[in-house]
Amino acid sequence: MPSIVEALRLAVSLGMLLLASVLDVRTREVPDEVWLVGGALGLVLNLHDVLRGLYRPLPLLASVAVSTLLAYVIAYLGLFGGADFKAFAALSLLLPHPPSFNPLLGVTSPLYPLTVFSNSVLMGASLSLPILLRNLLGALRGVDLFEGLSDPWWRKLLVLLTGLRKPLGSVRGPPFDYPLEVLEGGSRRLVLMPSLESDEEAWRVLRELREAGLSEVWVSSTLPFLLFIALGLAVSLLLGDIPLWWVFRLLRG
Repeated sequence: MPSIVEALRLAVSLGMLLLASVLDVRTREVPDEVWLVGGALGLVLNLHDVLRGLYRPLPLLASVAVSTLLAYVIAYLGLFGGADFKAFAALSLLLPHPPSFNPLLGVTSPLYPLTVFSNSVLMGASLSLPILLRNLLGALRGVDLFEGLSDPWWRKLLVLLTGLRKPLGSVRGPPFDYPLEVLEGGSRRLVLMPSLESDEEAWRVLRELREAGLSEVWVSSTLPFLLFIALGLAVSLLLGDIPLWWVFRLLRG
Protein backbone atom coordinates (compact mmCIF):
# COMPACT_ATOMS: atom_id res chain seq x y z
CA MET A 1 0.00 0.00 0.00
CA PRO A 2 1.28 3.49 -0.80
CA SER A 3 2.18 5.65 2.16
CA ILE A 4 0.17 8.77 2.96
CA VAL A 5 2.90 10.96 1.45
CA GLU A 6 3.04 8.86 -1.72
CA ALA A 7 -0.75 8.87 -2.02
CA LEU A 8 -0.64 12.67 -1.66
CA ARG A 9 2.01 12.91 -4.39
CA LEU A 10 -0.15 10.85 -6.75
CA ALA A 11 -3.36 12.70 -5.93
CA VAL A 12 -1.77 16.14 -6.44
CA SER A 13 -0.11 15.03 -9.71
CA LEU A 14 -3.30 13.58 -11.16
CA GLY A 15 -5.40 16.52 -9.98
CA MET A 16 -2.93 19.05 -11.35
CA LEU A 17 -2.81 17.39 -14.76
CA LEU A 18 -6.56 16.84 -14.91
CA LEU A 19 -7.24 20.53 -14.22
CA ALA A 20 -4.58 21.58 -16.72
CA SER A 21 -5.98 19.21 -19.36
CA VAL A 22 -9.46 20.71 -19.09
CA LEU A 23 -8.06 24.23 -19.44
CA ASP A 24 -5.79 23.16 -22.31
CA VAL A 25 -8.65 21.60 -24.26
CA ARG A 26 -10.90 24.64 -23.76
CA THR A 27 -8.50 27.55 -24.16
CA ARG A 28 -4.96 26.21 -24.80
CA GLU A 29 -3.88 28.32 -21.82
CA VAL A 30 -3.03 27.22 -18.27
CA PRO A 31 -2.26 29.73 -15.48
CA ASP A 32 1.24 29.44 -14.02
CA GLU A 33 -0.34 29.09 -10.57
CA VAL A 34 -1.30 25.50 -11.43
CA TRP A 35 2.36 24.53 -11.85
CA LEU A 36 3.61 26.72 -9.01
CA VAL A 37 1.25 25.10 -6.51
CA GLY A 38 2.03 21.59 -7.75
CA GLY A 39 5.78 22.19 -7.80
CA ALA A 40 5.77 23.83 -4.37
CA LEU A 41 3.89 20.88 -2.86
CA GLY A 42 6.38 18.53 -4.50
CA LEU A 43 9.27 20.52 -3.05
CA VAL A 44 7.76 20.33 0.46
CA LEU A 45 7.14 16.58 0.15
CA ASN A 46 10.69 16.01 -1.11
CA LEU A 47 12.11 17.93 1.85
CA HIS A 48 9.95 15.84 4.16
CA ASP A 49 11.17 12.56 2.63
CA VAL A 50 14.83 13.65 2.63
CA LEU A 51 14.69 14.62 6.29
CA ARG A 52 13.09 11.27 7.14
CA GLY A 53 15.73 9.40 5.13
CA LEU A 54 13.24 8.08 2.55
CA TYR A 55 14.90 9.91 -0.35
CA ARG A 56 18.62 10.42 -0.84
CA PRO A 57 19.46 13.99 -1.88
CA LEU A 58 21.76 13.25 -4.84
CA PRO A 59 19.47 10.78 -6.70
CA LEU A 60 16.57 13.15 -6.04
CA LEU A 61 18.44 16.14 -7.45
CA ALA A 62 19.61 14.08 -10.44
CA SER A 63 16.06 12.99 -11.26
CA VAL A 64 14.66 16.51 -11.03
CA ALA A 65 17.57 18.05 -12.97
CA VAL A 66 17.64 15.50 -15.81
CA SER A 67 13.86 15.44 -16.24
CA THR A 68 13.55 19.24 -16.22
CA LEU A 69 16.53 19.71 -18.55
CA LEU A 70 15.14 17.21 -21.06
CA ALA A 71 11.75 18.93 -21.01
CA TYR A 72 13.44 22.32 -21.50
CA VAL A 73 15.47 21.10 -24.49
CA ILE A 74 12.37 19.63 -26.15
CA ALA A 75 10.44 22.85 -25.55
CA TYR A 76 13.39 24.92 -26.83
CA LEU A 77 13.36 22.88 -30.05
CA GLY A 78 9.69 23.76 -30.45
CA LEU A 79 8.43 20.18 -30.14
CA PHE A 80 6.02 21.14 -27.39
CA GLY A 81 4.86 24.29 -25.65
CA GLY A 82 5.83 26.18 -22.55
CA ALA A 83 2.95 24.76 -20.51
CA ASP A 84 4.11 21.22 -21.33
CA PHE A 85 7.60 22.08 -20.06
CA LYS A 86 6.16 23.53 -16.86
CA ALA A 87 4.03 20.40 -16.40
CA PHE A 88 7.08 18.13 -16.52
CA ALA A 89 9.07 20.48 -14.27
CA ALA A 90 6.31 20.30 -11.64
CA LEU A 91 5.92 16.56 -12.17
CA SER A 92 9.66 16.02 -11.67
CA LEU A 93 9.25 17.52 -8.18
CA LEU A 94 6.06 15.63 -7.35
CA LEU A 95 7.09 12.22 -8.71
CA PRO A 96 10.89 12.11 -9.02
CA HIS A 97 10.99 8.33 -8.39
CA PRO A 98 8.72 5.40 -9.36
CA PRO A 99 5.85 4.60 -6.98
CA SER A 100 6.31 1.78 -4.48
CA PHE A 101 3.80 -0.50 -6.22
CA ASN A 102 4.58 -2.42 -9.43
CA PRO A 103 2.65 -1.68 -12.64
CA LEU A 104 1.28 -4.54 -14.72
CA LEU A 105 4.20 -4.60 -17.18
CA GLY A 106 6.71 -4.33 -14.34
CA VAL A 107 8.96 -1.83 -16.18
CA THR A 108 9.56 1.85 -15.33
CA SER A 109 12.46 4.25 -15.69
CA PRO A 110 14.36 5.09 -12.48
CA LEU A 111 13.70 8.70 -13.52
CA TYR A 112 9.94 8.42 -13.32
CA PRO A 113 9.07 11.60 -15.28
CA LEU A 114 10.82 9.99 -18.28
CA THR A 115 8.37 7.08 -18.09
CA VAL A 116 5.48 9.54 -18.07
CA PHE A 117 7.08 11.42 -20.97
CA SER A 118 7.59 8.33 -23.16
CA ASN A 119 4.02 7.16 -22.56
CA SER A 120 2.69 10.66 -23.27
CA VAL A 121 4.52 10.79 -26.60
CA LEU A 122 3.14 7.35 -27.44
CA MET A 123 -0.40 8.50 -26.62
CA GLY A 124 0.02 11.63 -28.73
CA ALA A 125 1.58 9.77 -31.67
CA SER A 126 -1.30 7.29 -31.73
CA LEU A 127 -3.56 10.18 -32.76
CA SER A 128 -1.96 10.08 -36.22
CA LEU A 129 -3.91 6.88 -37.00
CA PRO A 130 -7.42 8.39 -36.75
CA ILE A 131 -6.14 11.50 -38.58
CA LEU A 132 -4.87 9.32 -41.43
CA LEU A 133 -8.12 7.35 -41.49
CA ARG A 134 -10.20 10.53 -41.72
CA ASN A 135 -8.08 11.81 -44.60
CA LEU A 136 -8.20 8.49 -46.45
CA LEU A 137 -11.98 8.36 -46.09
CA GLY A 138 -12.10 11.75 -47.80
CA ALA A 139 -9.95 10.40 -50.64
CA LEU A 140 -12.23 7.36 -51.01
CA ARG A 141 -15.18 9.71 -51.43
CA GLY A 142 -13.44 11.19 -54.44
CA VAL A 143 -12.03 14.32 -52.80
CA ASP A 144 -8.81 15.54 -54.39
CA LEU A 145 -6.93 16.15 -51.16
CA PHE A 146 -3.96 17.86 -52.79
CA GLU A 147 -5.61 19.79 -55.59
CA GLY A 148 -3.31 22.60 -56.73
CA LEU A 149 -0.37 21.30 -54.68
CA SER A 150 2.68 19.83 -56.42
CA ASP A 151 4.73 18.92 -53.34
CA PRO A 152 6.68 15.63 -53.30
CA TRP A 153 4.87 12.46 -52.21
CA TRP A 154 6.72 12.15 -48.90
CA ARG A 155 5.64 15.64 -47.85
CA LYS A 156 2.04 14.82 -48.70
CA LEU A 157 2.29 11.57 -46.72
CA LEU A 158 3.49 13.41 -43.62
CA VAL A 159 0.68 15.92 -43.96
CA LEU A 160 -1.83 13.05 -44.22
CA LEU A 161 -0.56 11.83 -40.84
CA THR A 162 -0.47 15.20 -39.08
CA GLY A 163 -2.94 17.56 -40.75
CA LEU A 164 -6.59 17.97 -41.65
CA ARG A 165 -8.18 19.52 -44.73
CA LYS A 166 -10.83 21.92 -43.51
CA PRO A 167 -13.20 24.47 -45.04
CA LEU A 168 -11.67 27.88 -44.48
CA GLY A 169 -14.85 29.04 -42.81
CA SER A 170 -14.46 26.42 -40.06
CA VAL A 171 -10.77 27.10 -39.36
CA ARG A 172 -10.59 28.58 -35.85
CA GLY A 173 -7.08 29.92 -36.27
CA PRO A 174 -4.49 30.28 -33.49
CA PRO A 175 -4.14 28.88 -30.93
CA PHE A 176 -6.28 25.98 -32.23
CA ASP A 177 -5.51 25.75 -35.96
CA TYR A 178 -2.32 26.69 -37.84
CA PRO A 179 -2.00 26.61 -41.66
CA LEU A 180 0.00 23.79 -43.22
CA GLU A 181 0.20 25.54 -46.57
CA VAL A 182 1.42 28.93 -47.70
CA LEU A 183 1.33 31.06 -50.85
CA GLU A 184 4.67 31.81 -52.47
CA GLY A 185 4.85 33.61 -55.81
CA GLY A 186 1.21 32.86 -56.47
CA SER A 187 1.70 29.11 -55.89
CA ARG A 188 0.71 27.04 -52.88
CA ARG A 189 3.08 24.71 -51.06
CA LEU A 190 2.81 22.56 -47.96
CA VAL A 191 4.74 23.21 -44.75
CA LEU A 192 5.40 20.43 -42.28
CA MET A 193 6.17 22.44 -39.14
CA PRO A 194 3.99 25.54 -38.81
CA SER A 195 5.42 28.21 -36.55
CA LEU A 196 3.56 28.29 -33.26
CA GLU A 197 5.44 31.35 -32.04
CA SER A 198 3.73 34.01 -34.13
CA ASP A 199 -0.05 33.95 -34.19
CA GLU A 200 0.00 37.11 -36.31
CA GLU A 201 1.93 35.26 -39.02
CA ALA A 202 -0.58 32.40 -38.99
CA TRP A 203 -3.50 34.82 -39.32
CA ARG A 204 -1.70 36.57 -42.20
CA VAL A 205 -1.26 33.28 -44.08
CA LEU A 206 -4.91 32.32 -43.53
CA ARG A 207 -5.99 35.74 -44.78
CA GLU A 208 -3.86 35.37 -47.93
CA LEU A 209 -5.29 31.92 -48.62
CA ARG A 210 -8.82 33.28 -48.24
CA GLU A 211 -8.07 36.22 -50.55
CA ALA A 212 -6.72 33.73 -53.12
CA GLY A 213 -10.22 32.26 -53.33
CA LEU A 214 -9.52 28.95 -51.61
CA SER A 215 -12.41 27.23 -49.92
CA GLU A 216 -10.43 24.49 -48.13
CA VAL A 217 -6.92 24.41 -46.67
CA TRP A 218 -4.64 22.03 -44.82
CA VAL A 219 -4.22 22.93 -41.17
CA SER A 220 -2.52 21.52 -38.11
CA SER A 221 -4.96 21.37 -35.22
CA THR A 222 -2.77 21.84 -32.17
CA LEU A 223 -2.81 18.94 -29.76
CA PRO A 224 -3.89 19.60 -26.17
CA PHE A 225 -0.70 17.77 -25.17
CA LEU A 226 -1.37 18.25 -21.47
CA LEU A 227 -4.23 15.80 -21.94
CA PHE A 228 -1.76 13.25 -23.28
CA ILE A 229 0.57 13.93 -20.34
CA ALA A 230 -2.33 13.17 -17.99
CA LEU A 231 -3.07 9.98 -19.96
CA GLY A 232 0.64 9.16 -19.93
CA LEU A 233 0.73 9.38 -16.14
CA ALA A 234 -2.37 7.18 -15.80
CA VAL A 235 -0.86 4.59 -18.15
CA SER A 236 2.46 4.76 -16.28
CA LEU A 237 0.75 4.02 -12.97
CA LEU A 238 -1.33 1.15 -14.37
CA LEU A 239 0.98 -0.46 -16.94
CA GLY A 240 4.45 1.03 -16.59
CA ASP A 241 6.77 2.29 -19.33
CA ILE A 242 5.33 0.83 -22.57
CA PRO A 243 8.16 1.91 -24.95
CA LEU A 244 10.81 0.71 -22.48
CA TRP A 245 8.95 -2.60 -22.10
CA TRP A 246 9.00 -3.03 -25.89
CA VAL A 247 12.75 -2.33 -25.98
CA PHE A 248 13.41 -4.96 -23.30
CA ARG A 249 11.30 -7.51 -25.19
CA LEU A 250 13.22 -6.84 -28.41
CA LEU A 251 16.58 -7.18 -26.64
CA ARG A 252 15.51 -10.50 -25.14
CA GLY A 253 14.60 -11.75 -28.59
